[in-house]
Formats: sequence, structure tokens, C-alpha cells
Amino acid sequence: MVMRSVFLLLIVFFMVACSTVDEGTGPKLYLLDLKGIEKIAITEVGVKSVAGKDLNISCEQFTLTQKNIEEYFNVAKRVSKNDYRHMLDWSPCYVRGKVFLNNGDVGEWGIHQYRGGSLDFGTDKIIYMYCPRCKAKMFDRPEYL
Repeated sequence: MVMRSVFLLLIVFFMVACSTVDEGTGPKLYLLDLKGIEKIAITEVGVKSVAGKDLNISCEQFTLTQKNIEEYFNVAKRVSKNDYRHMLDWSPCYVRGKVFLNNGDVGEWGIHQYRGGSLDFGTDKIIYMYCPRCKAKMFDRPEYL
């Protein structure tokens, strides 16, 4: 009887432990803070990264509209390089383009299928982005969102 009670308690304990959500496992999000965006241009859609060349995945159908891209830059957050590389889902499929700022700076951006992105203004610092709230139909939703 005691053994059965202990067994039932262990089952309940493991069920509760497995069903709790750990809110601290996502990437830390920071304000993107891109000031003075004058224009955002899409230069390529349906691009497959070199790292995904051996994968049997077609990226040709992955496209984002101008409206999708503008939403992305309005809603996306900045993430650290470490979080971008180790905590976000990766996809070989992406769209890329350029962003033009009012101060004359021009950056090249890429946004992949799981809402991650990067922005490079030609400096040694790349800005890594993530947009868990972006709603474009073409974004595949990672299971944990």
C-alpha cells in the first residue's frame, strides 16, 4: 500500500514537472531602435542559404511582401548573436534586401522563414533580429510559439 502511494505520488510529480512551462528559455529581446528608415527594398525572395544546399528543401515558395517586411522592421526585436545562433530555429529559406536610413546609411538585411533576421551596415557589428509577433502567412510557426 505504501509502495503504491509513493508510486502514485511520483507519477503526479512527474506529470506536473513535465507540464510546466519555463518562460526563461526564449531569447532575450531588446529594442531594435532603427531610427529614420527612409526606404526598405526587397532584392531577392526564395533564397536558399549555402549552409542548406545539401538539404532536400525547396525555398522558391518563401516570399514576403513589402507590407510583411515593413511590419517586420516595425515589430522585430534585437537579439544577441549567441541567442540568434543557439536559441532560435533556423531555416535555409530567406528573403533579402536593403534598408535605407535618413542619415544616408544603407544596410543589407535577410529574414528567414522562422522569423529570424540579420542586418549589416558594413561595419563589424551585425544586428541580429527576431520577430515572434510577425504574422505574415509565409512564416512557419515554430512549435513553441
